[in-house]
Amino acid sequence: MKNKKNTKSVGSGKRLAFLLLFLLATGLSGTVHADMTLTAAGVAAGFTLTTFATNFPNTGAGGTGPVGIAFPGSGVMVSDWPGNVRVFPSHADGQDAGAVSATAYGTANAVGLAQVAGKLYMAQNPMSRVVQLNPDGTLNQVIVGVFCATGLVADRFTGHLFVSSGCSGGGIVSVDPVAKTATAFNSVLSDGLALSNDGLTLYAADITGHHVLGFDTTTKAQVFDSGVISFVDGIAVGSGVLAGKIFANTNFGEVWEVDLATSAQTLIASGGSRGDFVAADPSDGTLLVTQSDRILRLHPPAGGSFGNGNLLNISTRLGVGTGNNVLIGGFIITGSSNKQVLLRALGPTLSQFGVTGVLADPTLELHNSAGALLTSNDNWKDTQQSAIMATGKAPPNNLESAILSTLAPGNYTAIVRGKNNTTGVALVEAYDIDMATATTLTNISTRGFVETGQNVMIGGFISGNGAVNVIVRALGPTLTQFGVPNVLADPTLELHDANGATIASNDNWADTQQAAIQASGFAPPNAKESAIVITRPAGNTTAIVRGKNNTTGNALVEVYILPP
Repeated sequence: MKNKKNTKSVGSGKRLAFLLLFLLATGLSGTVHADMTLTAAGVAAGFTLTTFATNFPNTGAGGTGPVGIAFPGSGVMVSDWPGNVRVFPSHADGQDAGAVSATAYGTANAVGLAQVAGKLYMAQNPMSRVVQLNPDGTLNQVIVGVFCATGLVADRFTGHLFVSSGCSGGGIVSVDPVAKTATAFNSVLSDGLALSNDGLTLYAADITGHHVLGFDTTTKAQVFDSGVISFVDGIAVGSGVLAGKIFANTNFGEVWEVDLATSAQTLIASGGSRGDFVAADPSDGTLLVTQSDRILRLHPPAGGSFGNGNLLNISTRLGVGTGNNVLIGGFIITGSSNKQVLLRALGPTLSQFGVTGVLADPTLELHNSAGALLTSNDNWKDTQQSAIMATGKAPPNNLESAILSTLAPGNYTAIVRGKNNTTGVALVEAYDIDMATATTLTNISTRGFVETGQNVMIGGFISGNGAVNVIVRALGPTLTQFGVPNVLADPTLELHDANGATIASNDNWADTQQAAIQASGFAPPNAKESAIVITRPAGNTTAIVRGKNNTTGNALVEVYILPP
């Protein structure tokens, strides 16, 4: 792509002739634009196209303009080949790059973008290095030198970056941004990079053979070959109904869908101008696709997504006692704008699902991170009846509780008690009502007393907009540090799918997935506590916490969404 495609000494005469024809067809300066449209196959599959932003400068060969894309806070960061970094204020379509202030780095020194562990990184091609950026796009620090650094992708499981290079003598390297070290991964000359949702396969746009190649991230062995896709550049994996597919943007203004099982290729869109990198928008699961002077948005068909999904609902069912044994649910809102959330406390409704000993009349309180009471509710119709009904998620029983609130990013706690100190099994829930914003529900944690039989702790979450990467934890001994008595000494954890089938289990967290759990930043403090890192498709997932050998005690179950 870009500088490396024009200066490297690799490739056959056929490739050079191909490149010459391409440049003659598209022009040598930044004047190229053509409107990409969906093919008949793209329309039939349910894809749609809109425009995120226009008016990017494009001074590279063939009209190279916007290149890298990342998502700091509620904005969208874009680098371009002329060497600028812009941060668009929102994810909304119809924006003008010319109206957004830019930080200038010099031609070809603002290329691939990626973010991992809350930090932003950029590849600088002629300067052959990877740097860390501030959220506003300004330079924070130099991380490490990487020859002809071009494309970046974050490995959320290790906290590392994969960096591509298309220059002769280059290849793919793995960068540890904390240790500031670079380790050779392979010698494939490539552009765009993508990582499978489980972190096991690295995909690279091979610029020598014009293929998308896949490599095992552990053994480095090649495990996939797409076949020829002329001038393939940016790539992204699909989720949901698009799982098992990879999507490729090309310098010829095309978008291809490739089946990862058969390598079958389907042209989804064509007729565009020069395309480079792509990025999955975490706010809605769409794919931002670069062109010569603009960025388009490819909307997936119903049930499909690019990249990671969101948590739409998080809930926990548990026996509600008194004193320290009430049901305490916490959740975290992440982002830079407010989010509307519906909280519910259900009791009588659970009897319809075979649960016995339900809490007859739950009450619900909402507290902020300082512990201050924000609002409370006993019977949901007493307050906010019309607003709660309008969400379509009103509690089925009049004695159940609900609170609809617009909350700023931060930590919140919901407390469920029985009216007049009654006890029984209840369900606490948080629903994301305002899914259009980039602010997201990123964590749910519930503390309560774990018993045996049907009174074990049962947590659940519903993901939407595609697959979601999470870590689920079950804590017991750690709670003693916070003054909680009678803790569950040795919790165990199971995950079940929507059909009830067990999909993962863990007793002591370091027994399995130790490296991935540590890389997430959420390793349990005690060796006897449990944790599972997993990628789940859109739909329902259930977490069950028990005491080993039927022991009982206070425990905490948590679900954290992990960044892409």
